[in-house]
Amino acid sequence: MALKLSLCCAALFSLATAFMHGSSCHHMQKKHFHEDATFEKTSALKLSASKENNEQPTTVTGVTLKMAFDSSPAWGVADLSETKSERFTSPESLDMVHRLRRESSAVLVGRGTVEFDDCSLSVRRVELGEGQEQPVRVVLDPSLSLVGGDYAIFNDGLRTIIYYSKTAVQNNYVSLPSSSDDCVTFVPLTQSDTEDSNDMLSLSPSQVIQDLSARGLTHIMVEGGPATARAFLHDGVVDRAILVRAPVQFQMPVRALMDEDTMKTAGLNMIGTTEMGGDVVEYWTREGLEWPNPDNLSSWP
Repeated sequence: MALKLSLCCAALFSLATAFMHGSSCHHMQKKHFHEDATFEKTSALKLSASKENNEQPTTVTGVTLKMAFDSSPAWGVADLSETKSERFTSPESLDMVHRLRRESSAVLVGRGTVEFDDCSLSVRRVELGEGQEQPVRVVLDPSLSLVGGDYAIFNDGLRTIIYYSKTAVQNNYVSLPSSSDDCVTFVPLTQSDTEDSNDMLSLSPSQVIQDLSARGLTHIMVEGGPATARAFLHDGVVDRAILVRAPVQFQMPVRALMDEDTMKTAGLNMIGTTEMGGDVVEYWTREGLEWPNPDNLSSWP
């Protein structure tokens, strides 16, 4: 058993070292990355200047939560009556999501979002800035249940970090991949004691954010799903949130199990709303923290 753990630790150290010092994975799809393979710990991604109004770039750090719901009191995030996951927000809202991804160092989701949507989490609907990299994808997969699956994040040559529970490996619940991948880094974390999850191997959002910050990833977009959103809100690490309410009502809604009280308990206040292609977009921010562009909420992202 000790030998198995030692081998796992050695593999993790090798993977972490490759990530911290850069790797060749960006060469697999040059259209996604510029020539520099290293992450500068002191730099934060800057917002692209608007071509329409020539606004100056603004540096944004911290954690931005983005979620989309139907218009029902259930705060539905999906419709179980549908045979497959369908987008239900407007094209304008989708463009906004991709702008937010572009302005983020990393885009984070839980295991279920990858499992059900097979999402790429990359910037596609808007152009990247000159020399700008795709954001790092971050997935919380406590029990490594995604490993071995044919998901896009494992096959597209873009950087991905998978956080998993150290307890899972120590108790031999799961096994790490037998071979390393320059583009995918596995990072073990200690078990969280969050009250919001029945998962015995849940992870601490605070630990995740601290580790990402140490890697130079300073603006994290949390894109779901609802359990992940609740965990980050419960842990008090969300600095701002963009909630999209679409003008639809699901027949069999998957309830988000969150509401305005959840947001307020997390220390967030709604500072305004805008209309975006028929959707209502709510803007929430931590008390005392200004919106990146407080004079025009919809101009960021």
